[in-house]
Amino acid sequence: MTTTRHHHTRTTRLRAAAAVAAAVATFTAGCTTEAKNDEAAPASPNSSTSTTASTDPQAAERARLLATYDGFWAESVKAYEAGSENGTKLVHYAAGDALNQTLTDIANMLRAGTAMKGAPGHRAEVSVLSMSGDRPSATISDCFDLSTWKIIDRASGQVKPFPTEQPMHYITEFNAEIQGGQWMLTKYTRHGDRRC
Repeated sequence: MTTTRHHHTRTTRLRAAAAVAAAVATFTAGCTTEAKNDEAAPASPNSSTSTTASTDPQAAERARLLATYDGFWAESVKAYEAGSENGTKLVHYAAGDALNQTLTDIANMLRAGTAMKGAPGHRAEVSVLSMSGDRPSATISDCFDLSTWKIIDRASGQVKPFPTEQPMHYITEFNAEIQGGQWMLTKYTRHGDRRC
């Protein structure tokens, strides 16, 4: 979200923070001071998500997984703006905790009278990929960028400022597994203390 930090008086800032608290919980809930998965490395500014089959025998699976991730966010952006998953294909990309958390966040924003406009930025990479066993699994690490996504008031269309403590860039992680022959995102963890 291309949002600049607005300088307000302390009272106005507190009022604004309270007004959007429910919406911002969408992005800050689940922020933790400890990493959930030590194997997962955060996306670095110099990391590249494109690899060739000659250097990475799992390149095709990584590409397939990142396509699922891109699809999830394309559908999520629609749902956050509309205030509903109706008319989206979220269930084609996410299940379990990842889907439930997203739907809860969308419902909370609708109740708060807010929506999201624009789209978040990403620097995603597959940080863990295991194709062994009955159910292959993976972790996607992303430098999540809120600067290109705006909170708006549904009634007025006015942009709401983020609280000053809200990081604009931080690490998120998604766990994924193959279900029914396709990659599905199953768990979503926000690491608000891990800036990027």
